[in-house]
Amino acid sequence: MIYLIISIFFYSLNNLLWKKMLQKFNPWFLMSVRALITSMIGLIIIIIFYPNLFNQIDLQSFLLVTSASVSGALGLICMISALRYGTLRQLGIFNLITILFTIAYLLLFENFILLDYLSGTFLILIGFIIYILQIKKQSKGEYDLKVLLNYTLMSFFFASSGIIHWNNLKKSIPPIFSVVNQELIVFVICSLVLLSSTSTKYVNFNIIKMVSKTYKQLICMALLIVVAVWTSFLGLKVTNPFLASLLSLITPIQTILLGVFFNNEKYNHRIILAIFFMIIGAYVLHLNLDNILI
Repeated sequence: MIYLIISIFFYSLNNLLWKKMLQKFNPWFLMSVRALITSMIGLIIIIIFYPNLFNQIDLQSFLLVTSASVSGALGLICMISALRYGTLRQLGIFNLITILFTIAYLLLFENFILLDYLSGTFLILIGFIIYILQIKKQSKGEYDLKVLLNYTLMSFFFASSGIIHWNNLKKSIPPIFSVVNQELIVFVICSLVLLSSTSTKYVNFNIIKMVSKTYKQLICMALLIVVAVWTSFLGLKVTNPFLASLLSLITPIQTILLGVFFNNEKYNHRIILAIFFMIIGAYVLHLNLDNILI
């Protein structure tokens, strides 16, 4: 489970950079360029450390990994589309729904006993609910059907992606291949959205200028994502998608705390209480991990 914890830390660091970059640039531009750089870094790692990797991947494995990557990329698109008019409170609630989708699959198709995870899960959920409740209410888009549909699709696609990746990793498909495949898919899909969007056509003429201004931050984001995604897949390989999605609830709260330390952002005491419950819950799950793995 240590890999999942490391992954959460690097995702949180990436979120800090992401927040800063979003203030200046279009999200589709950021994701497409970042994903391209991430893919290149992953390919370099494969060439240096896994020179025979592509010879080990057959067509069926490639299609399975690609299907998981497409599902994850679609979930990302739905999330960004929903956040245009939705709220962070809604995002938190639908993150819980992602876990419910995952649990439903595991209960129906795997030898999964939810009661084995109950104590640690309960503590983590208490912490996450405290986090959700401290978010200021926003009426804008709160009950918009399009927003709710995008969030629902996000939950479904993210759950599907995690489940398919997990099954692929159980078949000994190397995690680094899944990393590169996923980032290439994100690059292709986000680039298509960027180029087809009437509101971002100006990017087509200024992309070189934009990259030249932000290349240091983009490379830093790419490095963080490589480590975050790679360690998340390593963690997923030795645990299961329920634990991976459950522990990912810590990410937004840790991002807030890192923002306090690095950017002097404001916080309230409920955030400290939330992270306390979640850390204790994660520790309880860690102690019982040998007994609850599927």
